[in-house]
Amino acid sequence: MLMDIAVQLTRSVLILLIIFGTIGNTLNLFIFTRPKLLRSSCTLYFIAVSIDNILAIYLAVLYRLLIDGFSIDVGSLSPIICKLRAYFGYMALSLSPYLFILACFDRYCSSSPSIIHRSWSNKKIAKRCICGAIALVAILYSHMVIYFETQSNGSNIICYPQQGIYDSFWRIFYLVIYCFFPSMCMSLLCLLIAINIRHYSRQIEPALANVTDLHRRLDRNLIRILFSHYSTQTLCILPFAIVNLLGMFINRNTLIYSFILRILTLPLFASYTTNFYVNTMSSRIYRREFIKLFSSCKWKLFRDDRNWFVSYVDNLIFLQSQAANNGKDRTTIEDDIPLVVTHPKIIISYQWDYQKDIG
Repeated sequence: MLMDIAVQLTRSVLILLIIFGTIGNTLNLFIFTRPKLLRSSCTLYFIAVSIDNILAIYLAVLYRLLIDGFSIDVGSLSPIICKLRAYFGYMALSLSPYLFILACFDRYCSSSPSIIHRSWSNKKIAKRCICGAIALVAILYSHMVIYFETQSNGSNIICYPQQGIYDSFWRIFYLVIYCFFPSMCMSLLCLLIAINIRHYSRQIEPALANVTDLHRRLDRNLIRILFSHYSTQTLCILPFAIVNLLGMFINRNTLIYSFILRILTLPLFASYTTNFYVNTMSSRIYRREFIKLFSSCKWKLFRDDRNWFVSYVDNLIFLQSQAANNGKDRTTIEDDIPLVVTHPKIIISYQWDYQKDIG
């Protein structure tokens, strides 16, 4: 009964997460690549996060949907597929938190009173840091290529960490590297950013009301970032990591443990699919760019139809003036215009037998 509930929830929730996650992260890419936003080096980290989230959706979320929702384990087809799928899947999941750390570090440098530190906040260094983060995660998870293997679980073949010491190491490694370390780094950087902002605002001497208002707005944004981070870590990632660690001490083959682990994967994957709806749309700047992007796409989509209408009206006015010069009733002109429309490019053809009309 419990496993049937888990299967149905997995199917419905993960399918929705894949659909909305793909749409949301794709829209993020369109928004962050807008010329106005590309001026900031921090935007490069957001672009990298969106790309990584899309990879995580199709390397990890889709894989989990096939296993838990439809009992299809692609990793069990061969030991090589098992190792590579696990390696790249966990790399995609783990890269996003480290990219967010770099984004926080970029904002810390940007808000620093030190000229040297502020010089570190630029696109060239951002690109190097992104490449460095990818290389770091690739090295940290390289042991998975060696120690993940196909194993027999009753009548089924599963892709799992090697039993024994490595299985215990993997669960501790997952909790520390994936959850605790990124959380601590981001918390420290957000605290340093708050200190920099207070130091910077004290050196500026506008009206007292403006300073107070600046403090309130900046503190509100920082609190929102911290709350968003902690809520994501606490509600989405930490429960799964802790239950996964408990697998060292309890029987993992029990129905209750399997059910809880499957349910906790849902909020874990939700953190990779809801970034556009929770974070991007909560910012006024990004909302404005999204509206501009939507308006631009709408204009391009209906531009041909508008051109058709403008051309129709212009030609109608021209023909009415010609008819007036030739003594023809202007109210009947519109009925005499044969209109030919072809796609994808709209072509308007008007035919008018001036010789016959003159004669």
